[in-house]
Amino acid sequence: MLTAVQTPDTNVIGMTMRLQFVVRFGFILSVNAPQKMIALGMDTFEARDLIKTGLMIALAATALLVIFALTDWPWMGYRSTAG
Repeated sequence: MLTAVQTPDTNVIGMTMRLQFVVRFGFILSVNAPQKMIALGMDTFEARDLIKTGLMIALAATALLVIFALTDWPWMGYRSTAG
C-alpha cells in the first residue's frame, strides 16, 4: 500500500516497521485478542488488571522503540521519514 501512495522521499521499509510496532502495542485493551476476551469472560482477571499491566508493557515497548529508532535503524541503513 505504501508503494502505491507515490509519496516522494518515503522510506517504505522504515514506515512499515513503525506501523508494525504501533499495531502490536495492543496490550491495554481486553478486546484486542480473542484469547484476552476468553480469559476475561471466564473471570480469570478483571479489565482493570489488564489495563495496569498493559500500560507498563506499552511504556516499556515505547521506550524500546525509541531506542531502536535512534540506534539500530540508522545502523541498518533506515533513515527517518520525519525530516
